[in-house]
Amino acid sequence: MFVRDEELFNNNVFVLNDSPQIETIQTDVAELIIIDDFYKDIDSVIGEIDKLPFTKVFSHFSGHGVTFFDARKVYANNMSGSEIPYTIDNSLRDGVSELINYPKESIEVLGDLLINCFQFTDKFPLDDSKYYSVHRDAPDHVAMVVFLNKHYEEGEGMNFYRELEHDRSTDNRFKLREDADIIHTVQGKCNRAILFDSMFRHGQHTPTDQFKKEMRYTQAIFLKLH
Repeated sequence: MFVRDEELFNNNVFVLNDSPQIETIQTDVAELIIIDDFYKDIDSVIGEIDKLPFTKVFSHFSGHGVTFFDARKVYANNMSGSEIPYTIDNSLRDGVSELINYPKESIEVLGDLLINCFQFTDKFPLDDSKYYSVHRDAPDHVAMVVFLNKHYEEGEGMNFYRELEHDRSTDNRFKLREDADIIHTVQGKCNRAILFDSMFRHGQHTPTDQFKKEMRYTQAIFLKLH
């Protein structure tokens, strides 16, 4: 019996909007570029991502049990017919080239389709004493993060930080608030992408209980600058 079409992963829906809304934010560390209406058909994109399996990266335990779940969904676009459209037509590469004023021939879109998945449990204490996953990525890259939930409560989004002068954390996944100096918080919005230097320290901002009630999804895209 053949597989039904609705059970297949449709890689062809990952088409970029050719008329996104662009906002540039200057900070004293680096530039942030906000791209709204990133995908042409975000509902179809979300529907296809739902078909991908979870791979657990990390579960955090306390004395009361699991407090949060951190996972990935990954799709390999490494064979003919399986490619993501923006890698074939170079629309992502060319758009980033224009936004950062960098030669398109020297930009390489890296990796497969990567979705970050995160959810708190009821046992996680929501407070402002610490921030989760404050990190940098690889040098000589730019990164994009695409918000994929249909709604974001006020304050949910992504933080960008100055370099940590002090780090008294005992767990690398958390940074104490007094050690993490926030430069800017980008409000989460469905189909909003952020483009930034991957060495700009960043991490999710999740101050409400929204992601105790649902999974938080973001797509991470990395582009190497040659």
